[in-house]
Amino acid sequence: MKGLIFKDLLLMVKMNKKVVCVMYVFAAAIAFLGENERYALMASVFFSLFIGMHFMMTMTYDGMSAWKQYEWTLPVSRCKIIAGKYLACLSLVPVSVAGTAVMYAVRYGIYGNFSLNIFRFSMTAAVLLPVLWCCVCLALAQWFGYMSVQYIRMAGVLILVVSVNRMPEELLPLLGNLIQNPLAVVPAVLAVVVFSYFASVAGYGRKK
Repeated sequence: MKGLIFKDLLLMVKMNKKVVCVMYVFAAAIAFLGENERYALMASVFFSLFIGMHFMMTMTYDGMSAWKQYEWTLPVSRCKIIAGKYLACLSLVPVSVAGTAVMYAVRYGIYGNFSLNIFRFSMTAAVLLPVLWCCVCLALAQWFGYMSVQYIRMAGVLILVVSVNRMPEELLPLLGNLIQNPLAVVPAVLAVVVFSYFASVAGYGRKK
């Protein structure tokens, strides 16, 4: 299983660097469009989401190279194969958190304004978004094919852009306050992860 995790992470590093750099530069640039804290929130959300997308792009390569046919010959159970993808995704969370923290630090140096509630919400999103995005895409990919992740990715970005752009400013502090009660968030996230894992295992065993 360690080898499969290393394969996914190495594939992330080796894929088209120009496309990947454009994704992350775009996300970071949003944070500096103005003093409004909405830009910081949008940048952190996009950055965290792009990390999940970056990982999901490896699944597209798997689909194009018929990797699954080879994977079935390995002496590893399907439960461990799917678990390896979840662990690889979890290993990206520190990158998401660090990137978000750096963006806020630079913004503070430039604009001098800082909202603890929005920062708390952004940091929570930095932890949850890559994991949740991977959970949804992994389950769907196992049932509908790896190439379906391409369409899911585009739809997710469009929905996110519309949601963030139309979010009233009065709701931003409220969203930050929600993070003060992690018990309301953690059970929902765990439920999604567990459901996604079993759905992925079932879908993986269903299609060769």
